[in-house]
Amino acid sequence: MNTKFTYPGIFTRLMSFSYDLLLVMAVWFLFGFIFLGLFKTFAEADFFPPEFGILIIGLSTAGYYGFFWSNGRNTLGMSTWKHQLVADNGAKISFSLALKRLGLSIILNVISFIYILIDKENRSLADKILGLRVVKKTASF
Repeated sequence: MNTKFTYPGIFTRLMSFSYDLLLVMAVWFLFGFIFLGLFKTFAEADFFPPEFGILIIGLSTAGYYGFFWSNGRNTLGMSTWKHQLVADNGAKISFSLALKRLGLSIILNVISFIYILIDKENRSLADKILGLRVVKKTASF
């Protein structure tokens, strides 16, 4: 069995993103619950400041995407659709490069998805800037 790669279209990438969004929200709830319990234990208050909640959301989102993109080359949503994030030169993606991709994807989110429709390799604008690509594994017999 040979493994080939194709470039996933916008539909499967949006579905992968939707699945990851649900997982990231679960991580937000988990860390929010843990830190709220710790905050109530030590600060004797019923809630923590909103800035702390924003910090938890930002760090947990960056940790989720940074960990999965740099270690396994795909998130859980991407693995469901058999997507992988690879560098143009074949090198392993570092944690800092994964965070740069996340930051650019957040800043250029709508433009980046529209760019997928224009690009021949279905790359987003953030992937084009950073020299990355998302490929879909397909098996051929």
